[in-house]
Amino acid sequence: MPAYRVLVRGKFDRPAGAVREKLLANANDGALADLSFGETGTLTYSRHLGGFSFRVRIDVAAGEGAERRAHEDAELRATDLLEREGYPYRDLTVSSTCMDDVRTTRR
Repeated sequence: MPAYRVLVRGKFDRPAGAVREKLLANANDGALADLSFGETGTLTYSRHLGGFSFRVRIDVAAGEGAERRAHEDAELRATDLLEREGYPYRDLTVSSTCMDDVRTTRR
């Protein structure tokens, strides 16, 4: 089963009031620990509240369309989180790397 590191990027769509305050209180401003690709996903953004990224590891069944399925699953997880928290968003894009394709060099 291939594992994908998937990055969903987007922009906040003019958060205001209590939502804006909640976002500012939870801003991580690029902490290195927040840059991981875990199974539950990690939402990162700065206090600027412009763009955000959602990093997640997705395992999908091998075969035709595996990357597409990984992208769809990651986008669904990101939108579920954003909507559950009440964060307005727009302009989502998705990119990924299949970890089976990554080669390491031994020294």
